[in-house]
Amino acid sequence: VSEKKARDWEVYDLNQCLVLSLSGIERNDSLLISASYFWSNNLNAFVFCHSPMTITLAGVYMLTSLRITGSMQPYKCLSTSSKKLAKISDCTGWASYILNHIGDGSTVSEREYVAFLNMWLERFIFYGSSCGPTYNHKLMAEHLAVGKDIPLGKYLLGAAYHLMYQVSAQLLKNESVHAISGPWWLIQLWLNL
Repeated sequence: VSEKKARDWEVYDLNQCLVLSLSGIERNDSLLISASYFWSNNLNAFVFCHSPMTITLAGVYMLTSLRITGSMQPYKCLSTSSKKLAKISDCTGWASYILNHIGDGSTVSEREYVAFLNMWLERFIFYGSSCGPTYNHKLMAEHLAVGKDIPLGKYLLGAAYHLMYQVSAQLLKNESVHAISGPWWLIQLWLNL
């Protein structure tokens, strides 16, 4: 896919984030949980002694180069998707998902490209809680595949705020944080700046 679509990724501002998703960042759960004790759900910010600090759209753009402006609004993600991908029940994990959608290698069909983008969004960008494929981001993948102007950086920032809300809510109830699902890598990168 990268041979055939690398030029499109540069045009649609996905290239840096795709490379970043391949970097093999290891999750530092203790850093994320420790920082979560300072998270304020009211402010969407970490409240440290010196001042509140938060990741912003500018920070998302600087770290990922994802677009933070665009014409696609969140309510458009509620409509039904049009491309036919394999049913979730046909895929027992990511390996079978890939095998169900991979082409012959000579060209990249739209179906294969949508499947790739869906996997990338689910597994590497938004870090869904499932261990296998879902179609939570299928419509967004379809729009990315045809080059629609999507403010992916806004969606990523919203998912990061939602992740911090969930973790801090568990900590406030004195519950252990079982599984951190969401774009933990973005928070971790930002905390390490």
